[in-house]
Amino acid sequence: MADGGASTFILLVTALLVSGSVSAILINQWGDMSNALEENRKGKEADAQTSVSFAGDAMEVEYDDSVSPNVMTFYLQNTGQYVLDESTLVVIVDGTSVTSSITATIVPTGTVWNDVKLLKVEVFSNSWTYQNNDGVSLSVVVSSEVTSGYRGTDTMNIEVRLDV
Repeated sequence: MADGGASTFILLVTALLVSGSVSAILINQWGDMSNALEENRKGKEADAQTSVSFAGDAMEVEYDDSVSPNVMTFYLQNTGQYVLDESTLVVIVDGTSVTSSITATIVPTGTVWNDVKLLKVEVFSNSWTYQNNDGVSLSVVVSSEVTSGYRGTDTMNIEVRLDV
C-alpha cells in the first residue's frame, strides 16, 4: 500500500510540472500573438492616416501633345494626417505604369508634402496618341513618410478628361 501512495505522488508532481510547462508556453504564445496584433494595428493606423485626392477639375487635365515627349499635368492633394513621400509616387495611366517618366514638384515651393501643399505631377510619354476630350483612367499610389516605424499607403483611381 505504501508503494501506491508514492507512485500517485510521482504522477501528481509530473502532472504539475507538465501543466506548468504548458502554461508557460501558452503565455509566451499569447504574448507573441498580442505583439503581432499590435503591429498590425499600427500598420492599419498608418494606412488610415494616409490619404491622397485629385486636386482640380478632373474633366480638364492639361495635356500637351505639341512637345516630345507628350506631357500630362495634374495635381494631387494630401488629404491625410501623415506627411506623404513624393519619391514613392506610382502613376498608372490607362493600365500602364509610367512611374519612371514623371516629375513631381511640391507647390507652393516646399520640401514637405503635407496637407496644405499640392503635388504637381507631370507625366511624359512618346507613345500616347491622345486627343482633346479623350477619357483616361488614372491611378496613383502614394506612401507616407515613415512615422513611428510605419509607412501608410493609399490609392486613388479616377477617370479624367484631357484638355489639349
